[in-house]
Amino acid sequence: MKAALAIMTTDTKPKLAMEECNIGNEKVKIYGVAKGSGMIYPNMATTLAYIFTDATLSNDILGKLLKKNISNTFNAITCDGDTSTNDMATIFATNEVKNSQVKTVTENKIKSFDKALNNVLLNLAKRIVSDGEGASKFITINVSKCKNEIEAKKIAFSVANSPLVKTAIAGEDPNWGRVIMAIGKAGPKVNLNKLLIKFGNITIIEGGKLNQSYDEKQTANYMKAENIEINIETFTGKKNFTAYTMDFTKKYIEINADYRS
Repeated sequence: MKAALAIMTTDTKPKLAMEECNIGNEKVKIYGVAKGSGMIYPNMATTLAYIFTDATLSNDILGKLLKKNISNTFNAITCDGDTSTNDMATIFATNEVKNSQVKTVTENKIKSFDKALNNVLLNLAKRIVSDGEGASKFITINVSKCKNEIEAKKIAFSVANSPLVKTAIAGEDPNWGRVIMAIGKAGPKVNLNKLLIKFGNITIIEGGKLNQSYDEKQTANYMKAENIEINIETFTGKKNFTAYTMDFTKKYIEINADYRS
C-alpha cells in the first residue's frame, strides 16, 4: 500500500491488484501496483506499473509474458488521448517458490500464470481509467467483426478519444450520432448496410439504420449508470478489440487548468 501511495500524482486512489495461480504443482502469487490518472495514451504513457511474483522464472520468460499481456491491458486504455515522456511497466520474480523450470512461454505449466498475469494487468489498467482525472463514468468500447485487430483498435480508440463522445457521456446524453462520427473518422471501412451499434444491451443502429424499436428515454436512463458500454460491429471480418476510457467532465478541465508539474 505504501508503494502505491508513494507514486501517486493526480491519482485519487492507490492502485493494487493480486492473483494466485499454479506453475505445475506449486502455488504462486502475483502482486501489482500502478499509478496513472491522465495523459495515458498511446501505449501506457504517464503510467508506472510494478509487478512482482514469488515464482522462479527467468528474465526472458518474464519479459515475454509481460510483453504478450500488455497489448489488451495497459495498451488498451486511454484517459484523454494525450501522452507524455514517462512510462514503464516492469516485472520482478523473487524466486521464493521453487516451481519446476519453465523454458518457453508455450508450455502448459505456465498457462495459469499467463492468465493470472493478464488479470492483474487488466485490473490495474481499469483502475487507472476509473480514477482518470475528473472521471464520473467508466467506458468500455467493444469493436468486433473487423477485418483485423489493427482496424478494430483504430475504431475503438477513435471513439474512446473523441471529446464529443466523452462529453456526451459526461452529460448522460445518448448521442449515438457522435459515435458514428468517431467510427467514420477512424479510417477503416465498415459495412454500412450491416453496421450495428449498441449502448449496453440497447440496440440503436442495426443494419446501418436506426432500430425501429429504439427508445430514446430508455437509452437516456442507461446513460445515468457509472459503467457505460458501447458495442460496435463493423461486419468486415472476425477480429475484435476492446478499449477502456473515461468521460470528460468540468472537473477534468479544472484539474488541468490548475495543475502544473
